[in-house]
Amino acid sequence: MSTLQTIQQQMLQAVLAERTLPPHIVLGDDIADASSRLDVYRHGYRIRLRDALKVEFAGLQCMAGSRFEGMLDKYVEAHPSEHYNIRWYGSGLAGFLEYAHPWREKPQLANMAKMDWAISTAFDAADESSMGVADLSAVPPESWAGLRLTLQNNLQVLECAYNTDAFRRATDNGSKRPHLRRFAQPRQVLVWRRATTVHYRRLDDDEWLVLGASIQGETFASLCARLAACHGESAAMPRMVTVLKRWLEAGLIRGWDLA
Repeated sequence: MSTLQTIQQQMLQAVLAERTLPPHIVLGDDIADASSRLDVYRHGYRIRLRDALKVEFAGLQCMAGSRFEGMLDKYVEAHPSEHYNIRWYGSGLAGFLEYAHPWREKPQLANMAKMDWAISTAFDAADESSMGVADLSAVPPESWAGLRLTLQNNLQVLECAYNTDAFRRATDNGSKRPHLRRFAQPRQVLVWRRATTVHYRRLDDDEWLVLGASIQGETFASLCARLAACHGESAAMPRMVTVLKRWLEAGLIRGWDLA
């Protein structure tokens, strides 16, 4: 290892692990001694990590309020960055909140962090084309029973026990902070990107039933059968048409094939 590489590694460990540097690497003067100069790097590095997390976890900041800064400081302290790109530094924050005291006592925080991260990763997902109503008109009527839909890869469904989407929406819209609400039964929140905009919304129970089945590759006939079990045979097809139209308008479908 060259002298420069050795110095770089020593500096890295001094900033990340707060190890002592050899006296010749950082020199003091009348303005600041060597220890104070090194503290500038240590403090600045952690500020940049914390600032990056603030951008990614806007909903969590809204929910946590005055506890947010301290939460990030503890995460930075417990989880040094392991990736050369700071953009991915927040990938472990939700997991940290699930086990670290005192935040593990408030599971809504980890729930919110998961939603923020899903929105962030959906924005960075690869571009994909989407289908419209006219594209499905090519399917012969006799083939619809075997139709299988291919959904966008950036689509994510989160199980939320709290109204986390309300906190994120309040942040995005600059509106008043909502009151925390816990649901009697967890709700599913759909996150996806269309063009350059990330969208999110809650799913109705029956919509999640057929969306989850579609993700697993079930056919159109199977989806209709699931709705028939919920609403009866006469109501199943109209409801499926409504749901399918909504998916098409939202750009959730990128292709189809026939079983």
